[in-house]
Amino acid sequence: MKLSRRETDVLRLITEGYTNTQIAELLDVSANTVKSYVNGLFNKLGVNDRTQAAVLATRNHLIL
Repeated sequence: MKLSRRETDVLRLITEGYTNTQIAELLDVSANTVKSYVNGLFNKLGVNDRTQAAVLATRNHLIL
């Protein structure tokens, strides 16, 4: 599976425990944009929540 740079950024921040609002502020985008990225990531990764996404990302070295 191939993630875009922005998807990787969002996934890294999810793994670090940031909320959508915090991610939006850090990346200078709207909270709705972050929500779209998060939903897209869940679909790409085949997970249902942030914890599952973080575990999968860590186990599969999807983030640095």
